Amino acid sequence: MKEKFAKASVRPVRQRTQYTCMATSMSMCLQALDIDTDEDTVNEVMGAQPMRGAAWEQALACAQHYGVRATLTTPSTIRQLKEWTDRGLPIMIAWNPEKRDWSHASTVYHVEEGPPETWAEDVAEDYTIQGSGPGFYVWVADPNIPNPDKTTRIVHEDEFYSAWAEKFPKYFVRRPALFLEREVSRDGRQVVASELMAKKKKKK
Repeated sequence: MKEKFAKASVRPVRQRTQYTCMATSMSMCLQALDIDTDEDTVNEVMGAQPMRGAAWEQALACAQHYGVRATLTTPSTIRQLKEWTDRGLPIMIAWNPEKRDWSHASTVYHVEEGPPETWAEDVAEDYTIQGSGPGFYVWVADPNIPNPDKTTRIVHEDEFYSAWAEKFPKYFVRRPALFLEREVSRDGRQVVASELMAKKKKKK
């Protein structure tokens, strides 16, 4: 696979239960930020439950528990997803690719311009490409993708936008995205504060 792919270092995995898509997606994001954890450990913090799953509030609290800054944006856009993944940041989304009665969490880790013919030969066999032609394609690590031999959907922007929404009782929340970045470094420094100090020193 060429280096241009997988801007955020996400390792796609499958969830082990029907209600832990949020916990599994969060664990993929945390691992991409070099935080050693897994679905079960994350869910001890997040608290997803059978027939209920977990809410964004639980995901935000879970991220903070791990020293990660989480920014929830709705509605978001594919261009924003590309901007974040180009910075190496993983993103949790809620969407409904199978048009079910409930929404589903997955992890976005790359956005690439098509058509697929320009890069499809470099794509791993455990990926499935949805859509064709020019436009943006979104790499989605789907922990509950129906095909048991696949782990990632590569979805054309039109198809992606049509599925990118979260069902509420009487309306849809359009295009939710939660991007994650380290708040505290491995040596215990506040990342944003450290970056600001470095910029001030450069100006002097």
